[in-house]
This record gives sequence, C-alpha cells and structure tokens, in this order.
Amino acid sequence: MKIEFEQPLGLALEVIETDEHVPSMRANVQIVVAQFQSTSKYEGTFWIECTTWDSFVKSLHGPFEEAVALRDISGCFVIALQEIDGRLTFAWEFAKADVGGNRQVKIAFTSAINDDVLSKIRNEFLEFPAWW
Repeated sequence: MKIEFEQPLGLALEVIETDEHVPSMRANVQIVVAQFQSTSKYEGTFWIECTTWDSFVKSLHGPFEEAVALRDISGCFVIALQEIDGRLTFAWEFAKADVGGNRQVKIAFTSAINDDVLSKIRNEFLEFPAWW
C-alpha cells in the first residue's frame, strides 16, 4: 500500500501499520524537494485516520476554491490543494515542537501545478487500496 509521485515534489508514502480499533494507518513518508542547486529531504512516520483519508480522496475532484487537505492525527503533517489567484496550488507543511517547545521544526513547500500533475496525484490516491 504505497503512493508515489515525482511532481511537484518527490513523495513516497507507504503504510507500515494499521489499527482497526480506531480505523487509522501509520505511514512512513519520504519527501524530496529539489530546487536550483539544493535538495531538501524529509522522512517521518505519522498516523492518519481513515475517515480523514476518505474525505481527502473525495475532495480531489474539486472544486478547489477552499483548501482540501490531508492531515495526520496530530496536525503536524499536511498536504493541501487550493486554487489561489486562479492557479491550482499544491502545498506541503510539516511543523513540530518537542515537549518543552525548545526545539521546533517547520518546513513549508508550495507550487503551482497543472492538470497533468493534478491527474497523477489524484490517480495515486484514488488507486490506493483502502483496507477499511
């Protein structure tokens, strides 16, 4: 059970654990953002509720006047699509702090996307084999 696409960023999401008591899945995600002469990488795991997943997948058909988003249970990891100034935009954010708030990380990425890129993203999510 894996989702992969290369545009507008490289994303690989793989389910590594499921919980049927509270229908949810633990996913391992790897993201690579290559731009200009630098590359940023993220790798982490988080839980997503199956109902949140279903809502996101259904919303991928648009319209995108308001953001459609996939969020993990803790709200630290977000993938969103929204039309801004007449252009469809893909966004990814990760923000997390340690228990004392002494160490904080925030990563944000946005990119305009075209219909071909949207189609690839949509198909990856629609073809995902939901177990619930």
